[in-house]
Amino acid sequence: MRIEVDCERIRRNTEAVVQMCAPHGIGVVGVTKACCGHPDVARAILAGGVTMLGESRLRNVRRLREAGIEAAVMMLRLPGLSEVDDVVGLTEISLNSQVETVEALSRAAQAQSRVHRVILMIEAGDRREGVMPERALSVARAMAAQPHIELVGVGTNVICIAGVLPTRENTQLVVEVAREIEAALGRQLPVVSAGNSASLALVLRGEMPPEANQLRVGGALLTGEIDSTGDWPDALPHHDAFRVVAEVVEVETKPSAPDGRLAPNAFGQNTAWQDRGPRRRAILAVGRQDVQVEGLVAQRPGITFIGASSDHLVLDVTEAEPPVRVGERLSFRPLYGAIATAMASSTAVQRVRPCGSDGEP
Repeated sequence: MRIEVDCERIRRNTEAVVQMCAPHGIGVVGVTKACCGHPDVARAILAGGVTMLGESRLRNVRRLREAGIEAAVMMLRLPGLSEVDDVVGLTEISLNSQVETVEALSRAAQAQSRVHRVILMIEAGDRREGVMPERALSVARAMAAQPHIELVGVGTNVICIAGVLPTRENTQLVVEVAREIEAALGRQLPVVSAGNSASLALVLRGEMPPEANQLRVGGALLTGEIDSTGDWPDALPHHDAFRVVAEVVEVETKPSAPDGRLAPNAFGQNTAWQDRGPRRRAILAVGRQDVQVEGLVAQRPGITFIGASSDHLVLDVTEAEPPVRVGERLSFRPLYGAIATAMASSTAVQRVRPCGSDGEP
């Protein structure tokens, strides 16, 4: 299996997002985590007009720095206590919810003679990171009191765990928390980091609170999709910056229903099967160990997914046009989850076309 990346298309998507946000005073943090901090992807995002990158893993930040990328980097995943020295040394700003962690960041920053900026994350309904709004003021006071720490704002994140969509209301909640903190501290917080790619829908609908001035955007730059609703198909120019290609290793006609007593499969799933009679099936040399197979969209008409194991992807190709043959390679458009897993896979071959280059990746 290989994954192909067209960085020029990523650059154009980034440029479109930056231009979408600029009239509203919203800065864009370009998130490279799904591509594991690939330097060419980072350069494409920076060329699109972004000035700060976002990463979730220190390994990826080191990769960026070793490639000579000097742009400011935001640490997106809450830092672990074991990571604070490297977070301070490698990044300029981090998202945080725990006072204990910011105290440790303070000590690390003091030892390195640095000032580290932090954003306090607020829980807005999706139940991932962030303190509950009623705790935000006391946590903010404790963070702001730490030496060598600059509390620069508040942030939030939705859709990633529970699928809660960003709304004017849950974004305004974070703005109101910021106002409360500002009143208590007697100073302005320069950053309200209002969400991720899905929050671009609020910009497009004219519903983003005017105080929100930052979005952390990754998925939209890579996939050209604003969110998982499919409501904005033409908002960004390219949905095809990535392609996954895998070889066909078997094509056979088989009964569509299994034969025998069923138990959970190798991944603990209880499967249900519809008996559609004999069907033409193809097996591809790609599986769950290589990519999130549910995030692959077949590019040939007439292909449907049946299932996958660690190393095999099974497709119904009865109606495929043209017919699928052993030895050929089928192409798929990967959604965000498939991009993230394929780019992190040790088994996937990467072909990356940098910005400005000619020909296929």
